[in-house]
Amino acid sequence: MGKVINHEEIIVDDIVKSLTKAIYDPGSGVPASFALIHAEGGPMRYFVNGQNPTPSSGALLEDGDIVELPSIYHIKDFRVTKSGSDSGKITVTYEA
Repeated sequence: MGKVINHEEIIVDDIVKSLTKAIYDPGSGVPASFALIHAEGGPMRYFVNGQNPTPSSGALLEDGDIVELPSIYHIKDFRVTKSGSDSGKITVTYEA
């Protein structure tokens, strides 16, 4: 594992969300090369190829799940949206 360089929390609701470029690649220093995502709350769907998920399409992400994004490409292309009636939250830890 690398050095932790930043983190963020994102509320996942009806709008497709991506990770925040200013946080994982702030422009000075080294951008993130790995991210660890922890899921809380309602079910969510995600893709790591830049495609937008829908409430019924994409990999399922449920309360307590963990997703590893092993490269800057996966980080840039991560998209998530809620899948059920309750919003979710993801907490993302970025490493160099």
